[in-house]
Amino acid sequence: MLIRRILNGDKDAFETLVKKHYGNIHAYCYRRTGDEQVAADLTQEVFLKLVASIYNYRFSGKFSNYLFTIAVNVVTDYFKKRKPAAEFPEEDIPSSADTPEQTAVKNERDRVLYDRLRGLPDFQREAIILHYFHGLKARDIAKITGVPLATVKSRLKQGLDKLRKIYERSEPDE
Repeated sequence: MLIRRILNGDKDAFETLVKKHYGNIHAYCYRRTGDEQVAADLTQEVFLKLVASIYNYRFSGKFSNYLFTIAVNVVTDYFKKRKPAAEFPEEDIPSSADTPEQTAVKNERDRVLYDRLRGLPDFQREAIILHYFHGLKARDIAKITGVPLATVKSRLKQGLDKLRKIYERSEPDE
């Protein structure tokens, strides 16, 4: 296991760990902030905090949940220090396998979704991003965010209900 190798002083193991998880953590930071440079800075901060806390890691649960807990806290701290609402990107990071037409359609669809996500309270937006964009289960989100499972389920349902209403209100205009 990579963590045990890291704890035994293997620097290559840490590099492997970063390569394995960097993209997912960066995508989370990017989706929460909507700013590529801020996301890169926050991702770096997440891994710096991981370096500082790796010796406190307990081998219970998924390591990715531990890492997402750090990421959620780093992003939350960022928004506490910088109060303006998150701006979501005009376009998402395109897949290299997409054609230019597929990328354009995806970017427009993502822009509309991000605009509508922006209308949600931060706690609902965070739950939706972790669940639907990163595939985390509600119980994992509860562990990561430190709230009860019922609260996460409520945030997901209420967030989706609000998004549905936002889409319904805006359909005639589009």
